Amino acid sequence: MKKTNSGKFKFRTTLLTSISLAAALTAAGCGNSNNNNDASPSPSAAPSGSAGTSASASAAPSASSELDPVELTWYYPQNAANADLQLVNDAVNKITKEKINATIKLMPIDFGTYEQKMNTMTAAGEKMDIIWTSNWLFKFDTNQKKGVFQPLDDLLKTHGQKLYDSLEKKFWDDASLQGTIYAVPNFQFSAQRAGLVIQKRFVDKYNLDIGTIKKMEDIEPFLKQVKEGEPGITPFGTTRGFYTALLYGIDTKVPVYVNDSTNTVLPDVTEEMKQNYALAHSWYTKGYINQDAATLKSAADAYNKGTTAVWFDWTGKPGSEVEFKAADGGYDVVLVPLGEPVFTGASSTLNAISRTSKNPERAMMFLELVNTDKELYNTLVYGIEGKHFEKTTGNFIKINQDAGYFTNTDWIFGNITNEYLPEGAPADKIEQTLKMNNEARVSKYNGFVFNSEPVKTEIANVNAVNEEYAASLGTGTLDPAKYLPIYEEKLKKAGSETIRAEKQKQLNEWLAANGKQ
Repeated sequence: MKKTNSGKFKFRTTLLTSISLAAALTAAGCGNSNNNNDASPSPSAAPSGSAGTSASASAAPSASSELDPVELTWYYPQNAANADLQLVNDAVNKITKEKINATIKLMPIDFGTYEQKMNTMTAAGEKMDIIWTSNWLFKFDTNQKKGVFQPLDDLLKTHGQKLYDSLEKKFWDDASLQGTIYAVPNFQFSAQRAGLVIQKRFVDKYNLDIGTIKKMEDIEPFLKQVKEGEPGITPFGTTRGFYTALLYGIDTKVPVYVNDSTNTVLPDVTEEMKQNYALAHSWYTKGYINQDAATLKSAADAYNKGTTAVWFDWTGKPGSEVEFKAADGGYDVVLVPLGEPVFTGASSTLNAISRTSKNPERAMMFLELVNTDKELYNTLVYGIEGKHFEKTTGNFIKINQDAGYFTNTDWIFGNITNEYLPEGAPADKIEQTLKMNNEARVSKYNGFVFNSEPVKTEIANVNAVNEEYAASLGTGTLDPAKYLPIYEEKLKKAGSETIRAEKQKQLNEWLAANGKQ
């Protein structure tokens, strides 16, 4: 399915009827790709024929004799079980039955067990219709190669053309493999801008001038103040460390220096990584980093008790202050960016149609609907108006987190340009998202997809070494002077240089084929 890039956004001049666009991606996540290469939302006027169309209408017929009734299943990850899930599911089905004569059975699974459970179900060939996937959890490329997902090009033409027209080519590229589309991107903040999150109460108390924080080292004097003046507060919370290509001028698609005209793929351990690990170890030995950093599993575990002053933000998503506040015990935060936004693509949150679906056409109609119907999207994200949230002024709402339905994951469901804004979010959150997506630096390797099949054994071996050392070195728990040489040697024995050579080979071929050498 061919599509040309429209470049800059154009604002819609025609108001189409019936259905608006929906949901997308949060700071939790999102964001990192693998192989030491970091990937890893009130409706507003949005561009026609480009990412973020919020006023387009679906051509889906209403429930009638034209369509037989069907039930679809949708598997996706969530932070916690919701007592009112069935109430919300019923509200969702009231909308979908009227619009496409289908009901949807929502099947949320805890983030911690999502991949394991989905691996088991897909391996068994269980019947399911829609599956959430990404480049970091239940991985899109790996599962496509296993045949888990259906190709969508024809379905988009016949049952999802308006959904297809709503996104730019660069978003569909990230949902494609070998030129075929296999998933629907959840339009959200599709860039990354690494930075810091700092509790505002400590910023105010110590008169921190956040404008002076340009790199990680600049926050250390503040960490020292917190350590000395705030008993019971962890100065810097982390789970896996804070090394990312985004901080060091390394491309996020392929580990190559952004300004390197030779397109040389870097080794797993770079000089920048060594410096980062040394800084982390210094902070750890000074007591700035939480002592259990290497053993925590979830990123939120580093700050969700409200007793952490500073933590690393991999995404820099507009409006994420509200999400962090909801997760850190209710304390206001400020965001401190540490670089320019980089377009990291749409593969951090996707919805695909299972190969085992008995109703792929209706599943595509539902995906178009959830991305084009404001009421449906907000019901999935926030629940039922009057019970789980209340409208306040304009496009803002007040959420009751204890009312029985709270997701904090707008990025799971669809296109975020359709969402209501929680209290505390910037009024221009959607505009900021569109602007940053449009202005973020796009990798010159956009469209390159590494075929890992020739080195799958080596990748498994390298992953095992990373599992043993990466978190402990990244959090400063281990002394890099002693353990980094051991880590490097084990990586090489596992086959890291074989992987690097294969990646270089494929990259050179791709560059030549696309006239980029």
